[in-house]
Amino acid sequence: MIRKAFTVFLVVAVVFALGACGKKNQEESGATQEPAKPAVVPGEMVLIPAGEFIFGTDTKDSIAYPQQKINLPAFWIDKYEVTNSQFLDFAIKTSYVGEGAKEGKDWRLFFTPDKGLFPVVYITWNDATAYCKSVGKRLPTEEEWEKAARGPNGNTYPWGNQWIDNRSNTFEYGVSKPVAVGQMDDVSFYGAHDMFGNVQEWTSSLFNMYKGNPKKNPQAGQQLRAVRGLSAIYRGKLGHLWDRSAYPANALYDFGCRCAKDATPEDVAKAAPQAK
Repeated sequence: MIRKAFTVFLVVAVVFALGACGKKNQEESGATQEPAKPAVVPGEMVLIPAGEFIFGTDTKDSIAYPQQKINLPAFWIDKYEVTNSQFLDFAIKTSYVGEGAKEGKDWRLFFTPDKGLFPVVYITWNDATAYCKSVGKRLPTEEEWEKAARGPNGNTYPWGNQWIDNRSNTFEYGVSKPVAVGQMDDVSFYGAHDMFGNVQEWTSSLFNMYKGNPKKNPQAGQQLRAVRGLSAIYRGKLGHLWDRSAYPANALYDFGCRCAKDATPEDVAKAAPQAK
């Protein structure tokens, strides 16, 4: 019995010593484990505070000219693009049939069980609007989308003003198709993911030339909707967060969406830093 107890004690002592040695070696080498990325929670939102932001660009030949400062009230915007699983849940609960189904070309063709966390694509503007309404939200305006993406300093890219390879799912990343939301380091100042790459996103805004732009709108009167962001087939190095596109509401391409909603005074008060 004494010998058995001694043996157990010896084993425990050796294990403890090895653990301590490993910890010491790790500390001496300076090796640390990278923190794990937080779990993706589809439908989670980030609060965008009230105030001015830089909108558009001072490049005169751009359809996003002129650059201006716009003051917006506080609002919420989805942290991630709407996923296939979210849209499937909506379609099942409401018996919703996407507009593209009439042409045999809609989001279902791009959805497989392993792509639940991929952004839904091939939805029309009406599909996107219907989804957001079903969850008590709405599509963001162009202005809201751009503020959430560019942050308070008017960034060119979500992370700053210098291009960095492989931070966003654009052509340079090399996959040429959407990836799961939240996978890339394409994160804005306010914490919104994938606003530069992955898929282009519908906004609620009609496409018009900005006030002060001397150019005539070549698509005036066509009731086109503004689409923002880039997809995996566009060269990110050549793009900017102020870039905008115009498409008819029934367009079926690799367009997805994220939702927004107004922030209440209570929301803003809860988010405000508390005095110590």
